[in-house]
Amino acid sequence: MQQARDRLADAEAILGTAHPAVVVSATYYAMLYAARAALSERGEFAKTHNGVWTLFSQVFVAPGGFDQRLSALARRAKAAREEGDYEAAPPSAVEAAELVDGTAEFIAAIEQLLTS
Repeated sequence: MQQARDRLADAEAILGTAHPAVVVSATYYAMLYAARAALSERGEFAKTHNGVWTLFSQVFVAPGGFDQRLSALARRAKAAREEGDYEAAPPSAVEAAELVDGTAEFIAAIEQLLTS
């Protein structure tokens, strides 16, 4: 979880000063690391990014233990990062700011999940 918190802090620190794609990448990895932490607490592991999100959905979202809206936000961050990195379609500054806010909410929800 510390890596997730660190990536979120990085995204917050560079928001408005770095290219939006860099901010989005930091938010995406923050959510990925948080999801991996939650899965590892259940003894679940995946090798790929897609595997993490599929497994996270199966273990936490589908049974109703995690907010579907926040899960969709993580997938949105994944898509935005991939579009910025691989398709030269960078996110807007507004989208980057929205993802920073959403990432903070995502991490808080994971922390709540881990303490319950």
